[in-house]
Amino acid sequence: MKEGARTVLLTGASGFIGCPATAALLARGFRVHAVSRNPKPEHDANATWHQADLLDASQRRELIERTQATHLVHLAWHVGHGSFWHAPENDVWRDASLDLFRLFAERGGRRAVFAGSCAEYDWTALGDQPVRETDPCRPATAYGRAKLALLEQTAEIALRRSVSLAWARFFLLFGEREDPRRLVPSVIDNLLRGQEVMLTSGRQIRDLLETRDAASALAMLADQDSVSGPINVASGRAVSLREVAERIARLCGQPASLLKFGALPNREGEPPYLVADIARLSRETGFAPGAPLESRLGECIAWHRGRAA
Repeated sequence: MKEGARTVLLTGASGFIGCPATAALLARGFRVHAVSRNPKPEHDANATWHQADLLDASQRRELIERTQATHLVHLAWHVGHGSFWHAPENDVWRDASLDLFRLFAERGGRRAVFAGSCAEYDWTALGDQPVRETDPCRPATAYGRAKLALLEQTAEIALRRSVSLAWARFFLLFGEREDPRRLVPSVIDNLLRGQEVMLTSGRQIRDLLETRDAASALAMLADQDSVSGPINVASGRAVSLREVAERIARLCGQPASLLKFGALPNREGEPPYLVADIARLSRETGFAPGAPLESRLGECIAWHRGRAA
């Protein structure tokens, strides 16, 4: 490895966060080795693409040896819509991710950023104040437990091997390429067709961040070795899901009467208020969302219009 070289191995590079993360890392001067099970021609040609299954131990080792990366940004995980909360694949991905980090550390890797989740926090203890990194963790789902266990295990290896490790705890994300069954794309797609949208009460207060902004935060974290441990990646702004849906309707030029609040039950176990305190992220990296929520929703709608056309 050349002194001063900055080569990043990015897993999950063709995914929801991975696509904008590829661009964000390239923009910060990294040489990017992007990993996907199914690389496609439209993916960023400025990255070096690798087709690999990270659940295969031999392929994990080959990737680490071939790329000789100084940095690792690990996004790949089981993300089946709805099923990921309690899927047994969470434990499989925890073990594979731990082995990937161990191989990276043994090969001399310097800096790693892993994707964590706000689901690691104790949702039963949340009030109406933003969640801080020092707040208690007691995940209620298999997904949250696997993420938190992986953090604890990688932190031990990082300490022994002198690897700088940041743990990006994502809150609610939206953007291009999002699963159409999730809130923002489902509201947009239905409204663009002039159809009614079945929704929960909409009273839940959430923190929404567009994936390009999340990718920018990831690249900043990869670039700053001094920022370590869990760190919230979010907008830091509270908004009700009702307000989000109503903004989308307005931007789509559709009447709010198409939004059928209360037609679906609120999801059991989810907190009424889930907003991040991003003071540490802002202070230590200089991060701020690139545009207001209204603008990002408008850009997302334009992308959906283009796809439909």
